[in-house]
Amino acid sequence: MLPFSTFICFNNLSTKIFAFLLCIAVIGCVFNGCSKSGEADEITDKTMLIAYTEEVAPFLYKDKNGKLTGFDVDLFEKIYDNVKNDTKNYKFVKVDKDYKVGDDIAYTDKKGTEYIAYTMIGAVQKNVGSVNEDFSFTDDIITNKIITVTKSGNNISDYSDLTGKKLAVVTDTAKAALDKNATIKNNNKNVVYPTVEDALAALDKGSVDAVVTDEFSFSPLDTAESYQVLNGSLGETSYAFMFKKGDWVVDNWNEAIYELKSPDYNDKDEFTPMVEKYFGYNASNFDFVPSKTK
Repeated sequence: MLPFSTFICFNNLSTKIFAFLLCIAVIGCVFNGCSKSGEADEITDKTMLIAYTEEVAPFLYKDKNGKLTGFDVDLFEKIYDNVKNDTKNYKFVKVDKDYKVGDDIAYTDKKGTEYIAYTMIGAVQKNVGSVNEDFSFTDDIITNKIITVTKSGNNISDYSDLTGKKLAVVTDTAKAALDKNATIKNNNKNVVYPTVEDALAALDKGSVDAVVTDEFSFSPLDTAESYQVLNGSLGETSYAFMFKKGDWVVDNWNEAIYELKSPDYNDKDEFTPMVEKYFGYNASNFDFVPSKTK
C-alpha cells in the first residue's frame, strides 16, 4: 500500500499553496476570502490545490467517466467547509512523484517551480519511512491489520496453537509481517498464495491449517463470517492526515472528522458508512474525542 502525504505550501511568487496527499500529496493553497465551496473549474489565488501522485483504489481513483473519486476524495469534500480557512474552493491536481521533502522545499515540479512547505495535511501511511518521522499526524483514520484466519470449530484458538501448522500466506504485506515474527515463521511450513480466495480454498480442503492475510483483502468477502479470526494481529498499517511537525491545525482536522462521525452534529454518523462503502467493512478505528467533550 502506498503512503499518502499532504503539503500546504508557498511558491516562489508568494502564492500560498495548499497541498494534500492521500496516497496523495496536497500541494497548494491560498488564503483570501470565502465563498461557495466546491471543486474549482479554474485555479485562482483563492483555490486550495489538492495534489496526488497516483491513483490507488479505494483511496483515490478515476471512475468509468474519468472523474476522480474514492474514500480520500469523499472524506475531503465532507470536511472541507470546516478546514478551508480563507479559500473559496479546491482543485485536485495530479503531480509528479519526484518531489523533495525538507524543512523548506516540499515539492519541485518538472518546470523547476519550488513549493515551500507551510503545513501538511493528508491521509498517509502513518510513521512509515524516515521522512514521515518529521511530521505530525491526526489520530488513525484507516487501519489495515495482518490477521490469521482459521476454520471455525478447529483446535486453533490463539497464535500459540500455530506451532507446527501449515500456513497460507497472502500478499507481500502479510509475508513481511510474518517474516518479522520469527517464532511463528520458523516453526511452521508456510506456502504463499496469490489471492485470499485461493488461500481460503486451500483452508477449506485441509491443505493448510490457517491463512495469514490483511483485513483489506479478507473482511469485505461475503464468506468472511464463516471463518474464525484469531484475536490480535501480526502487524498493522495506519492511515492518517499528516501535518508539519507540531502544527496546531492537527486538532482542527481531528475535530472535523469527529463531527462527521458524531450523531451529535449531523443527526447521524456520516463517516462510518463512507468507510464501509469503499472498504467493504468498517476499516476505521478513529477514536478521537475533543477535550471539551471528554
